[in-house]
Amino acid sequence: MNCLGKKYYFIVLLIQLVHSNVYAQKLVSQPFVGHTSETEINIWCLFKNADTVYIQNSDQQINTFIWKKEHCFRKFLPVNCRFENLNKNEIYNIRYSFNNKDYFPLISAKTNNDTLKDFSFLAGSCAFVPTGFNGAIKPFTSLNIFNYMKNDSADFMLWLGDNLYYIFNYHTYKGQLKNNIKARMKKKPSAFLNSKQQYAIWDDHDYGSNNSDASFKEKESSLNVFQQFWTNPKNDTFNYYTFQQQDCQFFMLDDRYNNYNNKLVLGNTQLDWLKKELQNSSATFKFIGIGMQALNPLSTKECFYKTDKEYKELIEFIKTQHISGVLFISGDRHHAELMRIKEEGLYPLYDFTTSPLTMYPIKISKKSSEFVNPDKVPGTYYPSYNYGKILISGPVSDRKCTLELKDNKGKIIWTHEIRANELK
Repeated sequence: MNCLGKKYYFIVLLIQLVHSNVYAQKLVSQPFVGHTSETEINIWCLFKNADTVYIQNSDQQINTFIWKKEHCFRKFLPVNCRFENLNKNEIYNIRYSFNNKDYFPLISAKTNNDTLKDFSFLAGSCAFVPTGFNGAIKPFTSLNIFNYMKNDSADFMLWLGDNLYYIFNYHTYKGQLKNNIKARMKKKPSAFLNSKQQYAIWDDHDYGSNNSDASFKEKESSLNVFQQFWTNPKNDTFNYYTFQQQDCQFFMLDDRYNNYNNKLVLGNTQLDWLKKELQNSSATFKFIGIGMQALNPLSTKECFYKTDKEYKELIEFIKTQHISGVLFISGDRHHAELMRIKEEGLYPLYDFTTSPLTMYPIKISKKSSEFVNPDKVPGTYYPSYNYGKILISGPVSDRKCTLELKDNKGKIIWTHEIRANELK
């Protein structure tokens, strides 16, 4: 190649690099897919220095997002985009542009198929990510667990609360935005989010301060921010929801917004909604996700079981309405375990607690009654970093749920199998 050719090549390459970097700077966090059904896809992404963002799918359905000072922090624009009325079992290529020019690839997503198949999902809670002022606090562990979770062959992830930690600067809308933006720009968690579908509920630390309840003064802004950063099924009013995957239905609960000093955790409206949804469900397995531990009579911490009134009302409803296949999934405790409660006249109730992802583990004192809890499945207590994996498999006549607990390098610690026929 002569000198002129080399110069020309260099100039073209430079122009290409500048052009790509301009748009790379605007898209500052890896996008991810949230709730997906047979007819719907939800995506999330984070932009900076973009006055207007246009997002479209392969069918030219366009959504426009305009930067507004009152809804952003330093020109960051979180985008939560919903595509509806899609064809089932079809791949859609989502694109974006600025000022309606030059559409760029963003992410590909596929709508669900109604054919019964085996599938799996991950679950976890308590993810400390150093952000903003709390970046001065050394992480209690590395973020490498997200690399192993990224490479795990699961279909989606359930975040069970404390998905980040408001330690400083959370008593204002702007402060909450800043915390979430900084967390999303961390490479390893962002890459994991990008790897599979994501669903989330909150607990106290990504709602407010430790053990926050309905009295938290900034709960409205906290709800607003949470709904900007997670792509859950549509629920404009509340922070609880349900969704279906294959023959399983998930009921994701809000244990904070209506929590009155842990005497009422869900509130009457949410509890009535849950009972109605359970009654109308024909799912083989019905997973109830909640931030605090659900079933632990000897817990010294927050626990749905200890609400007494709400717990008894729900259990009585499940019993009298003959609702099969109920399992609880929870977080919060900074250790993992599997609880099995036997209520009179009802099949065994399980609560799979998986925690923490990256926050420091907490060991139960060997002198406490909780350590020798007879409702704990032997061998399932694990006081270190972990995440859960749940596999649904088998023919419709003999469907089974296999619970796996994995350490922070993806190694299986224990497994427990529950057949659908056991939960009737």
